[in-house]
Amino acid sequence: MKILIVLAAGALAVGCAGPQLPAAEKAVPKGDAFSKALHAEYVGLSRSEYAEGDYVDSDRFATRAIAAAGGAPERPEPVSSRKLGEKEAAALEAARKRLVAALAGDAPERLPAESARAQASYECWAQEQEENFQPGDIDACRVRFFAALAAMERKPPPPPKPKPPPLTFTVYFDTEKSDLDAKASSVTETAAEVIAESKPSIVSVVGHADRAGSEGYNMDLSERRANMVANALAKAGVAGGLLSISALGEHAPAVPTADGVAESGNRRAEIGLRY
Repeated sequence: MKILIVLAAGALAVGCAGPQLPAAEKAVPKGDAFSKALHAEYVGLSRSEYAEGDYVDSDRFATRAIAAAGGAPERPEPVSSRKLGEKEAAALEAARKRLVAALAGDAPERLPAESARAQASYECWAQEQEENFQPGDIDACRVRFFAALAAMERKPPPPPKPKPPPLTFTVYFDTEKSDLDAKASSVTETAAEVIAESKPSIVSVVGHADRAGSEGYNMDLSERRANMVANALAKAGVAGGLLSISALGEHAPAVPTADGVAESGNRRAEIGLRY
């Protein structure tokens, strides 16, 4: 009769144990990505402890899962909430200090899954350490915690600098000339300095001519102008691999004119910087 009473009492206790797990499983996360991830982590821990018959800790994790689902996740449990040896408590205290610092930064927003994993794994480590009879489980929680914490503490790379807008320098020439006067040389020198400082991916040099003279002559003249400017840039230190040289003759006037009309604004070479 005593045996039957004990068995019945045990069955009743098991049947009533872990009442929070179903509620945690049914809870619909309403918070941010970190809260949702933390809810899932705690539900996993609650299930694991329930399967092992540890209904107290199952409820403990389930209750924290419910709080996370409501968008109000609790802070990592203090080390004092577990009965630990002095050495084990010191290790967990140091770990918790790093975790709290990481959670106070942008990690939960930047790395919600890793942040939730770190918090849950820390509490898993503390819980397993308190029981202290499954070394493999203690190590698994600790390793999982430090891997997630390392990701949280790793500084993200700085954002790439915005690319400068395209920039154009214009070199002007005298009538039927392709050599550089003092003003034109000053423009090419300035362009070379900007190229060295801003490091464009390509430097285009496009020669142009006005509409005075024949089309063939103007094409040849614009080519000579483009080559003259490109040579000046190369002498100023611009790498040849950056330079793209072309000529358009009289076909792309900056100032529209009738055929045969001379125009100083069209006798030019354009240095284009692209990033």
